[in-house]
Amino acid sequence: MIYTKTGDRGTTSLIGGKRVPKYDLRVECYGTLDELNCNLGLTRDLMTRRQRILGKSKKEIASNSIIVELLSIINTIFNAQAIVACEDPSIKTLPPITDEHILMLEKRIDLLEEELPKLKSFILPTGYNVASQVQITRTVCRRAERLLCKLNDEQGTDQQVLMFINRLSDYLFILARKLMIDRGRDEILWTP
Repeated sequence: MIYTKTGDRGTTSLIGGKRVPKYDLRVECYGTLDELNCNLGLTRDLMTRRQRILGKSKKEIASNSIIVELLSIINTIFNAQAIVACEDPSIKTLPPITDEHILMLEKRIDLLEEELPKLKSFILPTGYNVASQVQITRTVCRRAERLLCKLNDEQGTDQQVLMFINRLSDYLFILARKLMIDRGRDEILWTP
């Protein structure tokens, strides 16, 4: 049964059982990470659909490095949600965000950036629907980061989660640019 009725009075449980208001900052943080994950899932689905339209086989799609890494990132964000949803540091069974998660993003940013023209202006988040979806996802990521920073200032939070989300927003920016270039679209520059 999906409904428990325990939240009918405006509270929810953190990992460990503590009940807090549904507007609690910690809940807002992991809720925004959930929104980020849903947007990443949509991005991945749009990319998979595009590959199918191009006539790629399931095997070819399954080996697409960006599609594969997006699934890995979605999984890692689920881990981050669990970490943020746990106020009790004595609970040690949660999967951690590690230096390897952060290094993976940094390596991918570096590799993708090598393929891009030097950025000489701000770019507008438009020009190709999948790249635009990645830009939307990036803005949700930045919002999650701002909320996590506030949580860190007020209550403390896992520093690895903060670092991962910060790198992820950079990765998403670079990924949006890469998708535009791969699609043969010109980036639309901001004209002040």
